Amino acid sequence: MFGFIRPVKPELRVREVDRFQAVYCGLCHEIKRRYGRMQTWFLSYDMTFLALVLGAVTPDDPGTETCRCDASPLRKKCVCRSSDALAYTADVSVLLVYHKTRDTIADETGVKRLAARALLRLMRPAYRRASAAQPALDETMRTCLDELSALEQARTPSLDRPADTFARLLAAAVPSCEANTARILRQMFYHTGRWLYLLDACADLAEDLASGAYNPIALRFGLTKPGLEPVKEQLEHTLERSLLDIHTACQLLTLYRDQGLLKNMIDLGLPLVTRQVLDGTYQSNGGHDQHGSL
Repeated sequence: MFGFIRPVKPELRVREVDRFQAVYCGLCHEIKRRYGRMQTWFLSYDMTFLALVLGAVTPDDPGTETCRCDASPLRKKCVCRSSDALAYTADVSVLLVYHKTRDTIADETGVKRLAARALLRLMRPAYRRASAAQPALDETMRTCLDELSALEQARTPSLDRPADTFARLLAAAVPSCEANTARILRQMFYHTGRWLYLLDACADLAEDLASGAYNPIALRFGLTKPGLEPVKEQLEHTLERSLLDIHTACQLLTLYRDQGLLKNMIDLGLPLVTRQVLDGTYQSNGGHDQHGSL
């Protein structure tokens, strides 16, 4: 997926770096156990963030274990044991990747569309299992992405309408839990989804202008050339609104663990990536070649 949500490693304690990696690897193992190796190709920092938040609001801690994997066949790594939070996040990951791939088929042409069709066919068995596990979420994702596709085909010159549609999709990914916690989490992930959608549009501006693809930033501000400098101030303002709401929601949550790690990701990581994208200096995966490395 997007991969924008990640910690700022130099500001983390060693145990927090290890904790992030353990959750990332634990989610990878959970996806592999539930849905097969291929689905782990799409594991992202964004889904790791979801797993961290859902685990942090749960009193029970499943702990860790050491095991080998495809990425580390010789040296055992510390990974989080299977838990409800990891299992649910694995379901969300599979559903989201499937529906985003379905959306790609509608949006792309030529080789990219053919590749997406082939990938969708390979994903179908895992998708059916995830859909059976989370039928309501599957239906909401389908509805929201269909709405988003209609807005894109109409070339809607709005930031809020398409961003709201994706934000509602991510808010719907909050599982059943205590009512007040669920309300706060929905608010938190609504604004996370809004931030992700708008930041992705900023990052894709040059590519979308070159291909003629839909980009709400270009249409809203009438941009015809790459570069966000003419509208940087307006974009900073709207993105910072969502960052503030994410921070406020997190402050209201009762967190049983990982407070420092989540604070780093929300208060340092999200603003840093925002600045990098707007400045044109953002590098996917922090500039590392190794998948999942900090």
